[in-house]
Amino acid sequence: MINLQTRPVLFANQPQPTQPTPPSNPTPPPQDPQNPQDGHHNVDHENFSWLDLGKGITGSLIGGTIEGAGAAVAGLVKTPRITLEAIRGVWKSKMLGPVLKSTLTPVILAAGLLTPILTTIGGIGYGMFEGFQEGSEKNPLAAGSKAVETCKQMHGKVTQQIIDGIREAATKEPTSPDEVYEIKVIEAGTGLVSSAATAAIDAVGAAGSVALHVPCGYYKISKELWQSDTALPLKVGGQFLATAGAVLAVPLAAVGGALYGLGTGAYNGYQKGFVESVKSAGSDMVKLNDALNEAVK
Repeated sequence: MINLQTRPVLFANQPQPTQPTPPSNPTPPPQDPQNPQDGHHNVDHENFSWLDLGKGITGSLIGGTIEGAGAAVAGLVKTPRITLEAIRGVWKSKMLGPVLKSTLTPVILAAGLLTPILTTIGGIGYGMFEGFQEGSEKNPLAAGSKAVETCKQMHGKVTQQIIDGIREAATKEPTSPDEVYEIKVIEAGTGLVSSAATAAIDAVGAAGSVALHVPCGYYKISKELWQSDTALPLKVGGQFLATAGAVLAVPLAAVGGALYGLGTGAYNGYQKGFVESVKSAGSDMVKLNDALNEAVK
């Protein structure tokens, strides 16, 4: 049986065929700029009109509402199922010892409680950006249709892929008792305490660091936007989306930091102890702060 203190977690010379000579000035097939062959639409930065802006903002609000609500429903309905599958997979796995299984269970439960919040905030942000593009290029109703399609993908395909991955991992068989991963009871307790502590540290640290850098980042984006050569209505639309992103950034960072801290805290706690786990969490926040400093320069 493997103690996780000493073993990291899984997770020519032949003639060449003659190529035909392409024409020197090949003529591309004609394309309708409003209906390109690849199915994608491009925003016209120079001819973006006030009507496009109105459609874009309406589409953004529709997309953010639908995808935010869809993500919230998915979080409340699908996350419990995924959480249950994850716990079931842990306890069915023959690769994990009973103490490690007992340690992972509360961590998974805590992550399951936070995930719906994360998906809801992320869904609102993604829906607003996607809805603006669909609405401005087509119409607000198209933004709604696109948002519904995105929600269906998240509810169906993505959720099932996660569940299938959990089930596949749970069926893996050890070839010998030495391949079973296990930790000691004292390490399990340290891991759980460290998980809770670092989740709090990372949540506060990430939210605080992002909040500290949002004003500067927002100013930089706004300045570059208004100094660009894009049409005035598109500048207004860009400012609208930048404002939405700034508002959502802090709560997203807080929940994301908490989820990150849950996992890293549990691992570092039983590997290195509580003190080292807390130090590692602090180091991660310093790295995050340095990365944000670099980004807003």
